[in-house]
Amino acid sequence: MTRIAGMMLRVVCCAILLCASLVAAQNGTAAQAAAAPAAITADPVPAGGMAAWGLPLLWAALPRTAALIHEALAHLGSPYRWAGIGRGGFDCSGLVSRVFAAAGVALPHSSSEQYGAGTAVPAARLVPGDLVFFRTYTSGPSHVGIYLGGNRFIHASASRGVVVSSMDEPYFRARFLGARRY
Repeated sequence: MTRIAGMMLRVVCCAILLCASLVAAQNGTAAQAAAAPAAITADPVPAGGMAAWGLPLLWAALPRTAALIHEALAHLGSPYRWAGIGRGGFDCSGLVSRVFAAAGVALPHSSSEQYGAGTAVPAARLVPGDLVFFRTYTSGPSHVGIYLGGNRFIHASASRGVVVSSMDEPYFRARFLGARRY
């Protein structure tokens, strides 16, 4: 696959993920959210639909979110490397800080510091570009990924490198700690 074809594929994937998340939000109901308050859902906007979020905010967020997701997907398949932030591979927080830096947002290179610095977001209100945190080997945040929509997130897995995973996988569902927005 040529470099241009690969870039086009990532752009199309970003657009599909964003559109799917927005459609899911319009089709969601308050009853669904009340039925499973602790569940991780794909509802990316507040109860009341897109009107409650406000179109100016929505349109302002789309280019930045698309840029974040495009940059994150560009690193799919990169190997895992402890404390890595690029060329030789990534650890989870290194991937996140690298992706956000490309969008002009400086984040610390530590999942616990990233967790402490962002604005808390309920799982039911995740939007693409939010950070999702997990307890893996410590009691606090020890793993982080970037939410893509549709209960999927991109992260640097110690065993698989940079991959897209489902938040519904039993491993991640049991270890979900919270989400932050920047």
